[in-house]
Amino acid sequence: MVKIVSYKDLVDKLTDIFCEYGYDGTSLTILSQNTGLGRASLYYHFPGGKEEMANAVYEKITRDFTKLVLSPLATDHNFPTKIKNMLEGINLFYNNGQRSCLLDVFAIGSTKNIFNTQIKNAALYWKDSLVKIIKDEGIDNNRAILLSEEIIISIEGALVFARATGDFESFNRALENVLLTITKNILD
Repeated sequence: MVKIVSYKDLVDKLTDIFCEYGYDGTSLTILSQNTGLGRASLYYHFPGGKEEMANAVYEKITRDFTKLVLSPLATDHNFPTKIKNMLEGINLFYNNGQRSCLLDVFAIGSTKNIFNTQIKNAALYWKDSLVKIIKDEGIDNNRAILLSEEIIISIEGALVFARATGDFESFNRALENVLLTITKNILD
């Protein structure tokens, strides 16, 4: 068990718990057992209960995703480097395909109503960021939109496949494939 010594440690552990059990599957008993904190301590840090914990987790993953995945797309690097850095960030963010997509986990069940707008906006922002850098390479808008969607679908689909089969190397292969495919489609 991870020793919780700070608020950051607690939110990191909550992230792992929500990734593993989903929002609906995460009970206060599971939270207490996996953090080593009693219910009173959990409510001390999160008076709003499980929903407030989920919000803290969502804010954390948003910051992490922005830093690791979106920020590389906004640099002055050339196109292949931006894509390569984004894919490296995705690999870190998803722990080589071993970590569930929390945006997906939060998009189902009772959290769908809580996070629906934020999740939609996050997905569209990622897509729009890709569209922009693809268009900057001289690709027309419609083709840039399709390529952006293909990139995201390939990555997220590979994540689901890797988690379902336990073949985490398939996630790495899929990321390499995305790099090859997108570079070929744009730079050739």
